[in-house]
Amino acid sequence: MQGNRRLFEDGLHLLHGAHRQGAAQAKRNDKTATLPKLKQMLEAGSKQNIVQLKRLDKVFASIGVRPDPRNDLAMQGICDLNEAEIAKHGNAADRDLINIEYGQVAAHFYIARYGTLRSAAQALGHAKAVKLLDRTLVETRAIDRAFTQLYDHLLARRTSTRYPGETALTTTAAMHPGLTLGLAFGGVLAAVALLEAERSKRR
Repeated sequence: MQGNRRLFEDGLHLLHGAHRQGAAQAKRNDKTATLPKLKQMLEAGSKQNIVQLKRLDKVFASIGVRPDPRNDLAMQGICDLNEAEIAKHGNAADRDLINIEYGQVAAHFYIARYGTLRSAAQALGHAKAVKLLDRTLVETRAIDRAFTQLYDHLLARRTSTRYPGETALTTTAAMHPGLTLGLAFGGVLAAVALLEAERSKRR
């Protein structure tokens, strides 16, 4: 049982550090995001990490242990991959998709961490800790679902409307090449008609 408690406490310390890392990454992603709804979610996510971090402090208080935040290598790996993928892409829509994807990866990380720690807390008889951990677990699952819905929305938006940051001409050409060609041809005809009118005046 002593070994289980030590693993439980170590996991809490790592989670404490992971929330700080996650909050910082959400702020960085907000700077590269374009879709307004995604920017709102990332801003809220950064703040939510801090709220959950304070709740984690209550978990420590309930078991009589002081937090000893540690840099979580797993979360750092997620953040590093997120940054590397963003650096590869300059397209606004691609960057938004990447930010959503890694937002979900981070959410799944938290779900796994909180799930195992809640089970450990229950086995150790820490009833208050179980409730606190479970509350964050429920919130994080809801965040994961929200990211999925936004990802689906973004994929649909890319094929139906102009994406933020793109010019109307570029989007029209990509979505309606026939219409773009027709407008261009119509412009040529209009130019020819104007030239003919000028010639008639000179005669």
